[in-house]
Amino acid sequence: MKRNNIRYILLLISLIIVVSLSACVPMPVRQGNPNNPIKTVAVLPMTNQTNDVEGPQYVRTEFDKRLPGYFYANKPLKDTDQLLRDQMGVTLGAQLDMTTPQKLGELLGVDAVIYGTLMNFDTQISGLLNVKRARAKFKMVNTKTGETIWQNGIGIKSETKSGGLIGSALSAAGSIKESKEEIQWVTIESKSEDSIGGALLGVIAEKAVSKMLKAPLKVETDEMLNRILASLPVGPGTGQVVASVPPALAAIPTPKVEFHIPAFFEFGKRDFTAIMIMTSVIKSNNEKTVFDAKLAKLGEKFRNEIDMTKALSAKGDVPPGFGRNIFIARPDKKLSYILYPDKNKYMEQAETKGIEEKEDLPKIEKRKVGTETIDGHPCDKYEIKITYKDGKSESGLFWEATDMDRFIIKSEMENTDAKTVIELKNVKLGSPSITLFEVPQGYTKASGMMEIMMDEKH
Repeated sequence: MKRNNIRYILLLISLIIVVSLSACVPMPVRQGNPNNPIKTVAVLPMTNQTNDVEGPQYVRTEFDKRLPGYFYANKPLKDTDQLLRDQMGVTLGAQLDMTTPQKLGELLGVDAVIYGTLMNFDTQISGLLNVKRARAKFKMVNTKTGETIWQNGIGIKSETKSGGLIGSALSAAGSIKESKEEIQWVTIESKSEDSIGGALLGVIAEKAVSKMLKAPLKVETDEMLNRILASLPVGPGTGQVVASVPPALAAIPTPKVEFHIPAFFEFGKRDFTAIMIMTSVIKSNNEKTVFDAKLAKLGEKFRNEIDMTKALSAKGDVPPGFGRNIFIARPDKKLSYILYPDKNKYMEQAETKGIEEKEDLPKIEKRKVGTETIDGHPCDKYEIKITYKDGKSESGLFWEATDMDRFIIKSEMENTDAKTVIELKNVKLGSPSITLFEVPQGYTKASGMMEIMMDEKH
């Protein structure tokens, strides 16, 4: 079976988190300013102008973490929240207008308070143009004089757009509109995907990983806060620290999501149906994610059905109506279909790419280390090492079922960031019904991703 078809169909199954390591770059050193009279500060609850209920506290916490690097003694957030709640009845940033900086300073026992407003914190998914945005402003106010000592704000966005004129036009239109707003926007990343589906699925996956790591819009938030705090006056603390600077001025490690199926995965020559289960454990926090997909193969035809909401255990991780997806490859028609059962709609994509060039494939080394029985099938067990074109590698084990045309029935792969186990269960050899590879009756062909997004049925 053509490998590019497998890659397209199994796009969602192998979720791997990769941390890109930046080169060593000399970083500026920051020192305290003994002439600054502001020693102690408190970061107040942020005013929320977004629809995200968790965003303000996440951004506030990240801001607060950075203050010791500016030589301020910051009051613990939990102590600030308790005093505001118990003494003033204040639990939200929008309620801070009911009091004054002077009263806040007296209550909290600090020289200055920091107000913040979160203006945007969202991921806009259309398939044609997917945009992640974080925009905020902060100000530091002297609690004795009520004077604003410092203020700054910025908006950070990253874009992923599908190829074509429509995506480019949408990107340009968005930039023109936003340039007129009070707090300006900076685009830190703008990339294109060959297909609408690839752009959409990439953003959905990043949202899932962000939730898994409890770090929503991490890249955009880090960039935003680094740029905002670049102008903050340093406090009077002693010592020196390496200064954090905007990533535009220094290389900063950023997490990214990479989709691929194992390069060695083959399904033999025989038709079958099976359930593929992928379990991925992130090493940094031991978070586990389990995906299961229903697979079917009939000659060159291939089908994969996956429920993202089930896999991620929360419908909020994917847009309504996009949790269940069915991917069908029809090389005989030079077409692929993406079905959205919750909307009774589908999209069609022409498959014009040929088999990947040999030089683009990774180097694969394998060595037989034994035999085992997996899920009732006798298997040869192999050690495997895959080295990709960019020099990255992963290693592990896989089991070929000797009674099923060397069908790879299980794999265990590991790299520096995650360990992933893929198992095939309930494998049934034989030809599945041709109807599994057709668009069901009652489905409407969508002219584009925008039509599906606009459809209220879900």
